[in-house]
Amino acid sequence: MNAPFQNTDARTAVAGAECAVRVLRSLAEVEAAETMWTALEDRAQGATLFQSFAWCRTAAEHMARRGTTALYIVCVTMRDEAVAILPLAIQRKGIRTILTGLSEPFQQYTDMLAAPGHSPASLFALMRDTIVKSGADYVHFGQVRADSALYQALGTAIPPCGEDDAAPCITLTDWPDYETYLKSIKSKTRKNMRNARNKLERTGAIEHQAGSDPDLLCGVISRTYEGRVDWLERMGLTSRAFRNAGFKAFVDRFKAPGSTGIETVAMSLTLDGKPIAEQWGFVHKGRYYAFISNWDDTYAESSPGRLHLGEVIRSCYESGVTSVDFIIPAAPYKLTWAPNTVPVQDHVWPLTVIGYIYYSIWLQRLRPFAKSCVESLPPALRQKVIGAVLSGGDEASVSKRTVDGQAKGHSVQDALS
Repeated sequence: MNAPFQNTDARTAVAGAECAVRVLRSLAEVEAAETMWTALEDRAQGATLFQSFAWCRTAAEHMARRGTTALYIVCVTMRDEAVAILPLAIQRKGIRTILTGLSEPFQQYTDMLAAPGHSPASLFALMRDTIVKSGADYVHFGQVRADSALYQALGTAIPPCGEDDAAPCITLTDWPDYETYLKSIKSKTRKNMRNARNKLERTGAIEHQAGSDPDLLCGVISRTYEGRVDWLERMGLTSRAFRNAGFKAFVDRFKAPGSTGIETVAMSLTLDGKPIAEQWGFVHKGRYYAFISNWDDTYAESSPGRLHLGEVIRSCYESGVTSVDFIIPAAPYKLTWAPNTVPVQDHVWPLTVIGYIYYSIWLQRLRPFAKSCVESLPPALRQKVIGAVLSGGDEASVSKRTVDGQAKGHSVQDALS
């Protein structure tokens, strides 16, 4: 079970230098590593917001206050400089001990910060023994992007597990401005969007707000959270994030982004001053990450969520953002605007007999069948079934499903995790 990775060639492969591996286990150790961490973060490539120092410190502070999760951040250093950081944490669910992404279930991607010029596979091989010694039954790498350093590191040794998904994304620098980008959208789609907007404008004035004003942030964050809670209840869906008792307190931290060090942006599409579609997210190294969105179903015929994404993209152009990440899942309303998607999948590495049984019997065989059966149920019945499953679970029940309008997996899969 522990054979996929070997350390034999790793030390010579990492620039021919001797490396040290250590684990950060406390908030104090995280804060002490800030200079080393941010230096690597500046150099690392990819969609690494959820592995950034500011994000991980914010998550570590949240965990320290609640005392719910043990940090296990694996670092590889060379000549006192970090060349790889893999932010993980230990979680316990019943008899299972899981090593997973540091801020799960709140983060959207799991990745590894890796210094350019070093092989991610070799860096990960150096971490192997430290990961095995974590005491976990299995390692869960959730939402790994196919273009990430961690994906390269895992290779074929830890294959994907579970459903295929994808993150719709846009490289804004492929077009000089929003108007030019808009011309790349199918003419029929543009016409449909114009007609939908015109229909709304016949009933009132449409306005769009975007920025980091405290009042805007507080309003959008609160409304989107509550809107998602209501939507999940209606649809009979579930989310590990939303049913986690600490998620509300975690998202509330971003109402004052100065305290997190993360650029947080809120956007609101209004009709006569009433919000009909809203979204908020983060900007890190020029990339905008959508996090939570919501829309008013009263205006469903005009597709307010789809309309709003056009305004989100326009605002990103105006603010100098270079790329937009709409996060999983690859929902149709996102694909209207995003020309590209990046495959995203979970990877699971069993380390003990318990981990292997859970992986081979539950994850690989029983869970896909159970998920298919539950998803085929009508929303009302599905809600009852999921409620029964969660009532015996080990996470506090807050509500059900998802982060970015849908994100954090598909519907019932979290209830069956």
